[in-house]
Amino acid sequence: MPLWREIAQSLEQQIRSRELTPGDKLPTEHELSRQFMVNRHTVRRALSDLQEKGIVESTQGRGSFVRRPSRPARLQKRPRFTEAVLKSGAEPTTQIIKLEVRPAVSAVAEALGLKIGAPVIFMERRRFVDGEPTALGLHHFSFERFPTFIEMYKVRGTITQTLRDSGVPDYTRRKTSISARLPTPQEAEQLHVPRHVPLLIRRYLNVDGLGRPLEFGESRSTAEIEIVFQDPERD
Repeated sequence: MPLWREIAQSLEQQIRSRELTPGDKLPTEHELSRQFMVNRHTVRRALSDLQEKGIVESTQGRGSFVRRPSRPARLQKRPRFTEAVLKSGAEPTTQIIKLEVRPAVSAVAEALGLKIGAPVIFMERRRFVDGEPTALGLHHFSFERFPTFIEMYKVRGTITQTLRDSGVPDYTRRKTSISARLPTPQEAEQLHVPRHVPLLIRRYLNVDGLGRPLEFGESRSTAEIEIVFQDPERD
């Protein structure tokens, strides 16, 4: 077996066994050369093989990192994270980082049709799929409309169920805006991604069945976005 293949298989095994996890930086070419007692050309060939398999990503000047599995996120009119993940056969979990009442800043107030400084429910969450962090979410709701939201959410555990029990049986997405930027040090740590991997930022507005503003939110993730265009109905 060629030496480069032995190195590639050794690194891949460390990744499969989770000695190296998504976002971890691999040893440098120099360190790998010393470890396996080969020249750097052989190491580069091994890293190139892992890149072709989609296991590792390398950036000149930054090094090589364990690549996270890609889970494309589909833009939908009725986005339901938990239902979508369960349907794919994976296990979703959520960590609450903050859940409190705070004054609405201008962007939040405008989106929800409130006055600046009006009280809003603010929730920050970290979402996981099969134990791997996939996204950070910021959520805003009118406190006047949902004064018991915090207590109800702590019992129900999901936004959808909390809204249903608060008299909102259904809600849909009115609009989504998408941008990208590099993660902050805190975001990189929370999502287990290197600092050079950009985050996809999605800001959105959800409305209730009567079209009234319901939730203004923001999602920060490394997931790809998938948009499916339906064929127009034919007569």
